[in-house]
Amino acid sequence: MILIVNQGNAHSSELQNCLQRVNTQCATASSMMTALHKCTHEFVPVIVLALSQPLVDCLDDFRALVRKAVNSAVIVVAQRGCEAERILSLELGAQDYLDYPCNPAELQARVRVQLRRTPSSSSAGQDQPIQIGCFRIDHNYHQAMVNGYPLSLTATEFDLLYFLASHPDQVFTRAQLLSSVWGYHYSGYEHTVNSHINRLRSKLDKAPLATKLVQTVWGVGYKFNSASVLPTEMALPHSA
Repeated sequence: MILIVNQGNAHSSELQNCLQRVNTQCATASSMMTALHKCTHEFVPVIVLALSQPLVDCLDDFRALVRKAVNSAVIVVAQRGCEAERILSLELGAQDYLDYPCNPAELQARVRVQLRRTPSSSSAGQDQPIQIGCFRIDHNYHQAMVNGYPLSLTATEFDLLYFLASHPDQVFTRAQLLSSVWGYHYSGYEHTVNSHINRLRSKLDKAPLATKLVQTVWGVGYKFNSASVLPTEMALPHSA
């Protein structure tokens, strides 16, 4: 399903006609709060947020939607967007951002990328849990733990960490991460990788006895540093 959110009398009817060619199951919501209610009761793989007002005017609603729809891909389509708003939306957890009007074929392609990444479009059990010492991440249940401490990650942060952990100690450039995790190849978006790495690190740092799991390799990119993971027997019991 694709949920199109019409925030601020935006252009949802045109988007619906466009996206029904990708998936016939297109629903609409009149606001982010309506979308939030819908996501509480059912899983929505992709949310297309049609904005005709500045994001800062509805920032609290946007944060609430991204927090609630943690397993959904949020794509912002902004009629009055700007570079600062693009960066802000990505840093807060959106998976993609386009200016409107946009090329319909490009929007359809980006939505297809996100649909392919959602659990509903993959076979059950396809992604096996990864256990490296006291670190464990399970894609099927969207769970990640470090030293017994559960991490609260957005969908993109989780996918980024899972990808890096799937290739321990292998170094990836920003362009490679952009292609493998986000699914597109636009050099102008490489700052998105930096933002998500920083947010991911800030959450990893909150885990007890946390070390630098995501390491910068200067001049190259990033890697999952398996040498920094404590042995399994040193895991701490977690109390809620």
